[in-house]
Amino acid sequence: MQQLELRTSRRSVAQMTLSNGGSCTIGSEAANQVILSGAGVRGVHAHLRLSDGRVCIEPEGDAKVLVNGTIAPVATAVGDGDWIAFGDTLLQIRLPRQEAQGGAKSQEAVTLGADARGGEMVVGRLAGCDLPIDSPLISREHARLSLQPDGVYIEDLKSTNGTWVNGRRIDSRVLLQAGDRVSFASFVFVFTGYALEPAEVGNRVRVEARGLSKTVRDRTTKQARNLLTEIDLAINPGEFVVIFGTSGSGKSTLLDALNGRRPASTGQIAYNGVDLYRSFDLFRSGIGYVPQQDIVHRKIKVRNALRYTARLRLPPDTSRQEIDENIDRVLERVDLTEKADLAVDTPEPLSGGQLKRVSLAVELVANPNVLFLDEATSGLDAGTDKKMMRLFAGLAEDGKTVICVTHSLENIDACHMVALLHRGYLVYYGPPQDATAHFGVARLSDVYEALEGQDPQVWAERFARSEYHERYVAARLEAGQAFAQAQQEDPAPPAKKPGRKLFDVRQTVTLMRRYADLLLSDRLNLLVLLLQAPLVALVVGAVFDIGGPLPDRAAAESQISFVLVLSAIWFGCINSAREIVKELPVYLRERSVKVKLLPYLLSKLLPLALLCLIQCASFLAIVTLMLGFTGPFLDRLLTLFLAGFAATAMGLAVSAFVDSNDKAIAALPLLLIPQFILSNSVVTLSGVTEVFAQVTVIAYWGIDAMRATLDPALLALAGPKGTPLIQVTGEWLRDVLYLVAQAVAFLAITLIGLKLKDRKV
Repeated sequence: MQQLELRTSRRSVAQMTLSNGGSCTIGSEAANQVILSGAGVRGVHAHLRLSDGRVCIEPEGDAKVLVNGTIAPVATAVGDGDWIAFGDTLLQIRLPRQEAQGGAKSQEAVTLGADARGGEMVVGRLAGCDLPIDSPLISREHARLSLQPDGVYIEDLKSTNGTWVNGRRIDSRVLLQAGDRVSFASFVFVFTGYALEPAEVGNRVRVEARGLSKTVRDRTTKQARNLLTEIDLAINPGEFVVIFGTSGSGKSTLLDALNGRRPASTGQIAYNGVDLYRSFDLFRSGIGYVPQQDIVHRKIKVRNALRYTARLRLPPDTSRQEIDENIDRVLERVDLTEKADLAVDTPEPLSGGQLKRVSLAVELVANPNVLFLDEATSGLDAGTDKKMMRLFAGLAEDGKTVICVTHSLENIDACHMVALLHRGYLVYYGPPQDATAHFGVARLSDVYEALEGQDPQVWAERFARSEYHERYVAARLEAGQAFAQAQQEDPAPPAKKPGRKLFDVRQTVTLMRRYADLLLSDRLNLLVLLLQAPLVALVVGAVFDIGGPLPDRAAAESQISFVLVLSAIWFGCINSAREIVKELPVYLRERSVKVKLLPYLLSKLLPLALLCLIQCASFLAIVTLMLGFTGPFLDRLLTLFLAGFAATAMGLAVSAFVDSNDKAIAALPLLLIPQFILSNSVVTLSGVTEVFAQVTVIAYWGIDAMRATLDPALLALAGPKGTPLIQVTGEWLRDVLYLVAQAVAFLAITLIGLKLKDRKV
């Protein structure tokens, strides 16, 4: 016996119990057990049967029936939450509560009043909530629904990933209307007027592309160039789809258009019937993306890397125990449990496949429901490629929609569907085993040769006339359109951008702890940085002598001031010039999710400032002790530190604008040589050159401030021409304030550089 219910998104059409071997008919005639009156419904349209414990839908004759957007020409098994299209009428099969794929519980409809306690219902991650949603994306107490005399109100309980109504994030109580789409993070429900019903069982995602085109301006010809041309595509929930094609065919462009990172110029992307581009923040937390570059720090232990990611992406109320349990599940899923306490590089470097799995694990920590993989198997051997493809297929079985770009076709049979692109056109979409028949080739790899030199538009038109287009594109999009209309008659308004805090203490602390972990994990590099100052100080102490007559002493101490400040500038710049660019893929991925600019910048700046302080203090202390360099030690230390701090900010600014380590290193001479020439010590500056130096050169004010701390008797000495032997243009306090101003200016430039990189996100 099997109880089941047929329903639209807003009402139940029929409830019944089928015995094994039993059936019922569905159609527009009154004699049917289930009567449908929608457009395109035949008199007797289909039979619903129970066979061997499975519920199946079987079309009557040549009647057209679609299951989750795929034509069902014969008896097809259906499960809880599946959508069946009869003509233009869409019904959903609901079975008694069961475990969804991957062990996640399917969300049941929740009726207000019956389920609410005291006129209120709390939605959250805690098991004691009235509507519990067991997902790391959901806060412990996420939202509250209140039953009032004039209707049902919903309010967000300061959740991390937000509560949304019709694509708008709410920040105050909102009165719900029948048909409203209510989303808790990326979990979407439909409010029927008396109940919340899940829009998709297991929080799975259907991806649809309609008329997708991407046009850019060619840098050489300055003419418009189409990267994608009028692509229609439909990906069912829980499918593993591979995108492949000729070189430059637009594979990564299509992937990024589907995930919203680089939106298409025209066309629409819909997730479960909701426009992705207009409501991107609604789905942001549920989208996983693994780029071609690794998105993990190689010096940090794998478990720690996942822990930092979890603290950045999961709600703040997620406990350490919950995070650790989640990490253990992810590590087991990607088969990295044995490598959890090893760093990527040392002491036992991970293989290429294991490194790819670490990047994948970083994304799985947040439990996304749609996963995009860009060249995730690139550079792997055939055996590892096969394991990775099986892993992706397994993730799809868990209920995730998985979309992967690849060049390797050896193990492409592991996926459900393949999308073949040629010069921006979609020339095939369907099962991989049918692609050879469509192109008339013996092996799938021969497709490239068949496409070579051929007009891509001809191939696209041929595909548009094929049965594969009708079955896997047109029919699916038709069912998807019906689904969208059943869920929401009016398109969602543009998503309201929530007010974002510029500063987040939790983010700052997490990022700073990770950066400190990075510095401490590379002990050899850290030791080199710490030993620079004492070694240079020993050299200074060995070659300089501040004894003798006052003129000789004045010259020596002036030179020592010059060397001290230039060394501090060197320390600061060297420390920071690569610190952003060396982790650029990690930064871009985290920035696209939640990381804010100020916390990220502070997480670099504060540890580097501490390192600079240690270097300056050890340098000055050794020089002072070796030479008997008398004077105000703290004033000199502050001068050196501010000069080094400003140089640190200058190095970060360079690192924020370049896109490779090599360019950062190449920029160092351009930064440091002017500090020597334009310091107003080698040559006396005047006019425009002096103004330029005052604005841009740290050494100008740093050396002046350091010399201002020397013995007044030395500063009073005059040369043969009556000019002071030691040139000091200003007072110490004014000089250090200029150093502070320069540091702030360089930090502002760094923020601009980081903001410009957002265009790559």
